[in-house]
Amino acid sequence: MLTNARKALAAALLDIGAVQFGQFRLKLHETRPDAPLSPIYIDLRVLRSFPDVMDSAVAVYKELVSGLEVDLYADVPTAATPLAALLSHETRIPLISPRKEEKGHGTGRQIDGVFKPGQTALLIDDLITLADSKIEAISALEANGLKVRGVVVLVDREQGGVQELEKRGYACRVAFGLKELLQFYRDSGRITAEQQESTLRYLQESHPS
Repeated sequence: MLTNARKALAAALLDIGAVQFGQFRLKLHETRPDAPLSPIYIDLRVLRSFPDVMDSAVAVYKELVSGLEVDLYADVPTAATPLAALLSHETRIPLISPRKEEKGHGTGRQIDGVFKPGQTALLIDDLITLADSKIEAISALEANGLKVRGVVVLVDREQGGVQELEKRGYACRVAFGLKELLQFYRDSGRITAEQQESTLRYLQESHPS
């Protein structure tokens, strides 16, 4: 069952255009160009332009991280960075950011922020489709002596990313599975039965269980 905070966020994501229906190419098409086009597009980067919705997202993140004892949050740049920064500020848990590439000047750091080897970090991101960007960030954290407690995301597109991370030993906490999000939109009359069914067919074709 979705909490009231998650219902409010789910509705807001549709209202601000963070969730759209149509025919879309995704990041996965860079490596799988023959994959079918997605009937749904989720762009949580737009949240940074809607402060009230960012508040709703952070409230959901706080539900997801509840009970987890960690020293640090680590974001996956750059989509989750504004949300992770707000979460860090509200929970008073420091934030670090693994870089995609090491700095070629100054200290040459691979991670922005202050940390000590041996500390435990929780990886924060907005969305998961495949696990590639998370694995890249985890590798950077672990290469610098940090322990990764797990991964927290708002939306799981249910295309294998969570399973890949868990297979590697990283627990995931997710606010919405895509099927759950679709059912909420259908039950609340926000999408048609055809939009729901076409998206479910796409999921089955792209990642058969």
